Amino acid sequence: MTLIQNHFSVSSKKAFTLIEVLISVTILVLIFTFLYSQFNLAQKSTKKTTIIEKYSTKRAKIIELIYNDFATSRDIVSTSGKNYDKFINPFTTQNSLYEIVNPFVKYVVIVSSEGNNLMRLESTDKNMDVSNAISEYYIDKVLENVTYFKVLTQRDYIEFFVKADGMKDIYFKFKRLYK
Repeated sequence: MTLIQNHFSVSSKKAFTLIEVLISVTILVLIFTFLYSQFNLAQKSTKKTTIIEKYSTKRAKIIELIYNDFATSRDIVSTSGKNYDKFINPFTTQNSLYEIVNPFVKYVVIVSSEGNNLMRLESTDKNMDVSNAISEYYIDKVLENVTYFKVLTQRDYIEFFVKADGMKDIYFKFKRLYK
């Protein structure tokens, strides 16, 4: 026997059959499909959690800003009795974002094609007019897509209501620090 004949006759290795290969590929496809769906689900969950965290953090910052403005105010008055108010009369506060001593602050809802935005104006002058470009004041966008805005004052308490699309409603009542 020659070496080549010996090799073919001694070799007893079996190769995979076509059915075994197809079954293996099918199992791998099922495993990868399951892993992809789990990865996709985790990605969606992370995105949703990030959005919730973003709005919760933003909401907490808005509440803190408003509380600091209103709690130290002395001359704030209630908004009108309507369901939706566009502005609060300027009031003095000890809370300044721009290092102004006892600034005047005014909250205004500006209606535009982009939606209703709650803006905070801060100035040294009580006469803040949004339509007057010459006025010297600082303006900050507090909240977008406002659908409801109201401030009620009582002798000892202040209540603040804000509703906006895509965010949990903001309502709080707190005791005035100054009367």
